[in-house]
Amino acid sequence: MFNFPAIYIANGTAIMLLLVILLSSKRPLSHRHGLFEEKIFYAMVILNIMQCLIESAVLFWDGNMGYGYHTLLLVLNDILFINNIVFAYLWVIYVDYKLFTNMKRIKRIYPFVAIPAVLIIIGCLINLVTPVFFAVDEYNIYQRTDLYIIPYAVTYFYLAYGMILIYLYRKKLHKYLFLPAILFMIPIIIGSMLQFFFYGYSLVWLGVAVGMNSLFVNVQNEASYVDKLSGLLNRQYLNNMLLMYSEHWDTTRVLAGIMLDIDGFKSINDRFGHLVGDDAISITGKILRKSVGNKGVSFRFGGDEFIILMQVSSQKEITDMIDIIKTQTTLFNESEKKPYKINFSIGYSTYKSKHESIDDFLNKIDAYMYEDKNRKICEGILPDRRDALNKRNEVSAPH
Repeated sequence: MFNFPAIYIANGTAIMLLLVILLSSKRPLSHRHGLFEEKIFYAMVILNIMQCLIESAVLFWDGNMGYGYHTLLLVLNDILFINNIVFAYLWVIYVDYKLFTNMKRIKRIYPFVAIPAVLIIIGCLINLVTPVFFAVDEYNIYQRTDLYIIPYAVTYFYLAYGMILIYLYRKKLHKYLFLPAILFMIPIIIGSMLQFFFYGYSLVWLGVAVGMNSLFVNVQNEASYVDKLSGLLNRQYLNNMLLMYSEHWDTTRVLAGIMLDIDGFKSINDRFGHLVGDDAISITGKILRKSVGNKGVSFRFGGDEFIILMQVSSQKEITDMIDIIKTQTTLFNESEKKPYKINFSIGYSTYKSKHESIDDFLNKIDAYMYEDKNRKICEGILPDRRDALNKRNEVSAPH
């Protein structure tokens, strides 16, 4: 027998938690320039709210013999099954995009990943005519069929698939999803287990709501230290990391910094517009993430300048990393049909002494990077020396 007060309290609590997320959103849900992962996240929140409302309605009307209740219960239970699958499928897409930030990958892989979800949805539509996963009997009481376990198995398959994806790529892509994903999944697992052992209670969607809130908190934290355009860590996080390193000196390995500046970036903006310039920044972030992996940490320093920090035992590790970046950049230029080419002026140095200030370290790699840029200008590789020198003065000027 269902414990209706407990169910309504659980679902009501879940809805309030989810409304907190929606009301805390800094960006209108209809904002057409919203980030893809934000749209997926808020779609999951809305689906969660729908599940709580529909589940409460279904339990309230279950067994009622009024006119039209039979059809209503069929439709609402069908929606519950479909929403389950869609929610879990969106979770996988959300995870993949957060990891790879690659719409081409999403379009290439996820139509195939969607096949089990599509089959479940087709089964749900057939269920409106003849029982597949559930039935509503002549007393308007919901009854499971022997096949009811299939939609649940597919739902948990998607949830597990997302976790496995995060685990496999957590180090390679240097992303920060592993702990947030665990915090997302634990309430769902606890809610499922409690509901299994305490029949009559509905706790799964409360668990999902708690998980969504923990994920939301992480998203907000991430926004404070991740540059949205490049997907790399921002300058504030770079400063914090350098400060931490200067206070906890490592005598076994040396901190190395590599600074990169996109050659001709002003020309990209002038010729093709700032949206294309933004695309070049985003592409650079992808190149650096792929090149650096777990061997270092990449930052957007500002504008079209980027910094990589690595702890190294020899200079060869630094030059090897620069070679990898150049190789990945060449592959991009040869394979992607963009109206521009990405090339970098690069400088590097090491943080050799704890008596050296952070500013001195940054100025040092900045100076070496501009030596490389000026060399290219002298060799005719870069055309406009004045642009580079003006930019140099802007960077060096006090703020």
